[in-house]
Amino acid sequence: MDVEAALRPLCGKEVEAVIEDLAGHDPVAPPRTFELMRVKLLPEGTHLQCYLNLTQFLSIPVFSDERTRLTLDGPNGTTFVSEDLQGQLRYMLAWKSP
Repeated sequence: MDVEAALRPLCGKEVEAVIEDLAGHDPVAPPRTFELMRVKLLPEGTHLQCYLNLTQFLSIPVFSDERTRLTLDGPNGTTFVSEDLQGQLRYMLAWKSP
């Protein structure tokens, strides 16, 4: 899956970002809502940079298996989920259906 190409049409739209601690050691961070300015897959293909503005971005690990998945226009909108089992974190971006 070319995650950068798949998410590019969602740039300019409001997205909710959630990072969950799968180990349960850290308190759950509150969701953060922002307009996705642009996305950029690193040349190594290991991380996707999701820009909140021109300089700040959320770096999400990308895997070639089911740990990274994209659901387009599901019942709750579009979601992008990536689970970093080694780091014990789950990253989720969610766009609501209009």
